[in-house]
Amino acid sequence: MEKKLLVEDHIRRNKRQTIVICSFMAILFIAVVLSIGYILFAGNIIIALIFAIPIAVGYVLITYSISVQTVISAAKARPANPNNREEKLFMYKVEEMSIAAGLPMPKVYVQDSDNINAFATGKKPEEAVICATTGALRKLKPDEIEGVMAHEMSHIKNNDILIMTVTIAVVGAIALISELVFWSLFWGGGARGRKGDGNAIIIVLAIIFVILAPIFSRLTYLAISRKREYLADSNGAYLTRNPEGLAKALEKIKKDHPKGKPKGSKTVAPLYIANPFKGVSVTSIWATHPPIDERIKRLRSM
Repeated sequence: MEKKLLVEDHIRRNKRQTIVICSFMAILFIAVVLSIGYILFAGNIIIALIFAIPIAVGYVLITYSISVQTVISAAKARPANPNNREEKLFMYKVEEMSIAAGLPMPKVYVQDSDNINAFATGKKPEEAVICATTGALRKLKPDEIEGVMAHEMSHIKNNDILIMTVTIAVVGAIALISELVFWSLFWGGGARGRKGDGNAIIIVLAIIFVILAPIFSRLTYLAISRKREYLADSNGAYLTRNPEGLAKALEKIKKDHPKGKPKGSKTVAPLYIANPFKGVSVTSIWATHPPIDERIKRLRSM
């Protein structure tokens, strides 16, 4: 009972922190667009506001509407084939975990990759998608696949799928817009018509902010991802009542060294149960996921 209370406290704390982080991301995005408007329109704050608010709101709405298709396309995933034995069994496991979680059956996709991995995406549980790699279906035992699917189902139940999918798009937008500002300043589009030392100082500060914003947004985005993984591990273990299944799957993921490059785009790496793109230390602030050893330790202490 005491351990259960500790896990529930951890879950509540992570949810509160995620709300704070996502609010910061939204404010940061609006501030970036506003800064760019201020730079481009020679320090006219009214025009900058008229420029910034519709663009920020419009971008978020468009991102929301096409988020699932964007992630599936970036991952180069395809619908699971019920005529394939491994993929049919995978579909059954997803159905079992959706019943255990009390959620609608997600759409089931497969990524043709030798890596052991999986991810979930979607705007809401009724439109959720769960995807696993062919490597996972081939290399994991049934209880291990069940553990991985419970982890992904927990992401759906916790609404992580919407938070992470939209956050990916916002981070990408901030980086892209910042790059466009550099080109604009390079060609002199934002340097004309500015008068007054005070106005010039504010514009310089706006430029500095635009330079630093992609770094802030990226770090915030990675912080969300790492916290969500711990929470989904805990919730997934409660769904299966078998923390060892996911722990063994994570051990196999750690030891897995498939040939060839991972498929898909690095932009969706934080959605996976483990980062398929090696090269960044798990202890780095740029890591997309918490250390696998720590995740296994937490699962086995449950």
